Amino acid sequence: MRMIHIEQYNERTMQLAKPVYDGKRRVLLGAGHIVHPKYKEKLIDIGINYLFIEDSKSRGISLEEMMDMPTWLDIITMTENAYKALEMKQSFPLVDIQKAVKALIAEVQKRNAIMLIPTKAVDQSLTLYAHVVNVTLIALQIGKKMGYTYTQLNNLGIGCLLHDVGKTRTSNSQDHPEIGFNLIRNQREINLTSAHVAYQHHETIDGKGFPRGLVGDQILEFAQICSLANDYDHLTSKEGVMPHEAIEQIMTFSEKKYKHSIVLAFSQGIISYPPGTNVQLNIGSKGKGIVTRIESNPHRPVVRLHELNKEVNLNNQPTILIESIIEEESNITKREMKDS
Repeated sequence: MRMIHIEQYNERTMQLAKPVYDGKRRVLLGAGHIVHPKYKEKLIDIGINYLFIEDSKSRGISLEEMMDMPTWLDIITMTENAYKALEMKQSFPLVDIQKAVKALIAEVQKRNAIMLIPTKAVDQSLTLYAHVVNVTLIALQIGKKMGYTYTQLNNLGIGCLLHDVGKTRTSNSQDHPEIGFNLIRNQREINLTSAHVAYQHHETIDGKGFPRGLVGDQILEFAQICSLANDYDHLTSKEGVMPHEAIEQIMTFSEKKYKHSIVLAFSQGIISYPPGTNVQLNIGSKGKGIVTRIESNPHRPVVRLHELNKEVNLNNQPTILIESIIEEESNITKREMKDS
């Protein structure tokens, strides 16, 4: 099984490995189905840009670093219910928030590295909730790598899951951090640092953020973690940037937007080349292959070489490098890696 962009889908060679759901979690197309062109256009119309498929290339590919879709959707549903309750000015949905964060902590604790399901793998009506879930997942992974206690992870997770809650009361991007802070801070059961995550997640340590232009240590570490996770999910899910390029972009902001220690922890727990990525290694014409799994180092995957029909663990082969990413259909180089 592997994940592809919907434009790469080939009905002659591929079938669905996982169901496709609408915004109410109803199955639109089940596993094993072929996506015909008319269905493909309908999926694109509702904002679904990624599919999980099986084909001849997907043999032996593991997505163990990714949450399973039903669990991810369950947490998105809990988050959606919480945000809608606040939008309708109902009582604060603390139980749903706590359950969602507990489930996400459990997901992070059982994985060494994380691979996100893009927010555009679901109906666009769920994009906001999928986004805050993904941000929380990345933030918790960073917190784990930084040695946080369970209580710290819980407070971080609550703040991240609610970081965009101000959007339930305003469409003004400049105003939503403060509005979110005020919605959260009066809840006795929630640590005040969690409220400040919502308030500060658009601040940057160089003072160029908003809403208050805070500088350096004026910004809580939790908020900086949320800011980085927020940027990463936007890059990969919204802008379609490849993970290795998104990681590189994040690293350029070390000591500008976020502390170096946070960037370092992030780089230790996020996969550069997800399983299913078509790659060209620096060994000539025989170097075309596909990433099958991650064993230890999140940046040095196991690659199956097509022509040689064998796997190479890059973590054990220091001189073999990924030279480029290969286009799915045409086998033409899609993005050249930047010179190091």
